[in-house]
Amino acid sequence: MADSVTPNPSRRLPTAVWALGTVSLLTDAAADLVYPLLPALLGSAMALGAMEGAAELVASFVKAWAGRVADRKHNHGRFVVLGYGLAALAKPLVALCTTPLQIVLARTMDRTGKGLRSGPRDAILTEATPEAQRGLAFGVHRMMDNLGAVIGPLLAFGLLSAGLSVRKVIAFSIVPGALAVLVAAWAVRGVVIAKKTHAETSVVPLSDDARLLLVATGVFALGASADSFLLFRLSQLGLPLRFVPIAWVTLQLGKALLNAPGGALADRIGPRPVLLMSWFVYALAYVAFAFAPGYHSFWLVFALSAVHYGLGEGAEKALMAKLVDPRARGAAFGAQHAVHGAMLLPANLAFGFLVTLHPRVAFLGAAGAALLGTLLLTRTNKVRKDAPA
Repeated sequence: MADSVTPNPSRRLPTAVWALGTVSLLTDAAADLVYPLLPALLGSAMALGAMEGAAELVASFVKAWAGRVADRKHNHGRFVVLGYGLAALAKPLVALCTTPLQIVLARTMDRTGKGLRSGPRDAILTEATPEAQRGLAFGVHRMMDNLGAVIGPLLAFGLLSAGLSVRKVIAFSIVPGALAVLVAAWAVRGVVIAKKTHAETSVVPLSDDARLLLVATGVFALGASADSFLLFRLSQLGLPLRFVPIAWVTLQLGKALLNAPGGALADRIGPRPVLLMSWFVYALAYVAFAFAPGYHSFWLVFALSAVHYGLGEGAEKALMAKLVDPRARGAAFGAQHAVHGAMLLPANLAFGFLVTLHPRVAFLGAAGAALLGTLLLTRTNKVRKDAPA
């Protein structure tokens, strides 16, 4: 039976959820001040695909490593602060880049920071939250993350409208980035995930269903190319540059509004059916992208695709938390993030190449990969309860 949601659950969430959510809000405000402007600096779909794929490939190895080491050493908080600090430094460096290669290197540094923090942060959130509220906790965390992704583009739009150059707007990202590091240091001070009965150096294997979830995630991720391609396509269809950050806001605002309800739904009916719905919606959205005749209709589908993220972002992590031993959560979340990252290189390079042939082929191919991943996800068995911590 699915766990029920307690009355007014958001008021009962642990302080760690709200504190780390605030860190993500500030970090994404910095990131999405920069992200919608990168296509203007790079200028081609292939360069965009190379940048996103290379950055995420490097970060994927870091994610897998950081989660395992944090589990062994029980120093998850240090990884969190270091990861946010590296990302805060990398973003404003883009303003100094003069070649596509330099932008790729700065983006890779940024994603490496994400790799260091992602698994350990999710392990802290899981440890701090009762099992019956984990979908909601991850949903609220993603909600605040996505609210930051609303604030960032609005800042970019305001600064561009005020006459600042693209590079000066990007340099401004150092302000929310530095604030994020300060809040992260406060949020994780003294946080140590309790040691379990195994020795620190022991390795707890992932369950078969957890491994199958990783396989399904990898297949789905082959169709999950970077959202910057959607911004690039909007520009191709005629959307003026100053409105590109506003288009980005519509997606991020939709995510933020749906993350907490999606997480609460995962707590009520189970994370797997919610994740299945999420991935199916993604496939439908990419079919619609393939046939959108102009930027108005494309923008509408872009905004509606927030349903996929709102349903799935909390459910995917809540499902992994149910499938793994509590002693291996950092490693499991690190692997989950790593699979997404590793698949982005082939996904982005393939999408970038196919877009140059015909955008419709690229979007339909992405929809096909998403559907195949959805079918694989149906093969996971009913998830078990956590073993006692």
